[in-house]
Amino acid sequence: MRNLITGGAGFAGSHLAEYLLREGQEVIVFAHPRDELQNLAGLASEVRVQRGDILDARRVQDTLRDLKPQRIYHLAALSSPAESFRDPKAAYDVNLTGTFNFLSAWRQLQFDSRFLYVSSSAVYGEASDRELPLREESPFRPVSPYAGSKAAAELLALQFFHGYGLPIVRARPFNHTGPRQDSRFVCSGLARQMVEVELQLRPPSVAVGNLETRRDFSDVRDVVRGYYLLLENGRPGEVYQLCSGRPSSIKTVVEHFIALSSKPVKVEIDERLIRPEKSTILWGDPSKAKNEAGWEPRYQLGTTLADLKAYWETVLRASGCVRRPIGA
Repeated sequence: MRNLITGGAGFAGSHLAEYLLREGQEVIVFAHPRDELQNLAGLASEVRVQRGDILDARRVQDTLRDLKPQRIYHLAALSSPAESFRDPKAAYDVNLTGTFNFLSAWRQLQFDSRFLYVSSSAVYGEASDRELPLREESPFRPVSPYAGSKAAAELLALQFFHGYGLPIVRARPFNHTGPRQDSRFVCSGLARQMVEVELQLRPPSVAVGNLETRRDFSDVRDVVRGYYLLLENGRPGEVYQLCSGRPSSIKTVVEHFIALSSKPVKVEIDERLIRPEKSTILWGDPSKAKNEAGWEPRYQLGTTLADLKAYWETVLRASGCVRRPIGA
């Protein structure tokens, strides 16, 4: 089976490539010309990389014409809500127009394939306690340009299913973390800070935002297995949540990391990291993905966080940072 992964050089995309290779499948990554490929370093001999910009409609069409992938996983996106506020147009260009370019090219070329559009639980925005857990039919209330662009692209994918009969499945993952995640995201940022303390690259303290915020965290390796199962077993036209089904507080995440640390660590609240959120708790119901696609999470949060910390230990030691401690 020939698989094309847009955004395959990124955090989740590289884990998906790894999973598909273990399943004995052919993997082709569509990566932006400026994308670095360090996440694929261990897969270099097994993965084929196609360079291109998803906003270049002709390049997208030429790629699909040449490859005719039997499965298309569309993960490419500008994924930071905070950055989307700084450049809303870029968020809508990449997340909506880029999706349109792939769907439009596929429709015009008319080759046999299946398409997974990866959305985000951010489309739900704020929710009251009585609306929890969130389910696939929960209303959209996007707050950031990132969330709005993902919601718009979801509707675009739904229109291509109803209007043109294309077999498109939509995935709505909740927060997911694990090795290779950018440190701009909360769990990875905390893991990196903890390792920097251990390597004496920073004072023995870590900065956090609201410790009482509770989110539905999953392991990225569970989530990408979910992508595979949804594309194979999910019903075209449907949307499926991928989540753990239980909320965990940032305080719990910090406590896991402290338990893993070899040095005492002080936790300091940084007001700049506190978001103006109305909902301190958001979590979802994974029942539909379980019942229709046979998916359920396997990784416990503690295992995920331990693996994430080990990843940053490897990265920072390999970078030589360990040789430049504070005061040296």
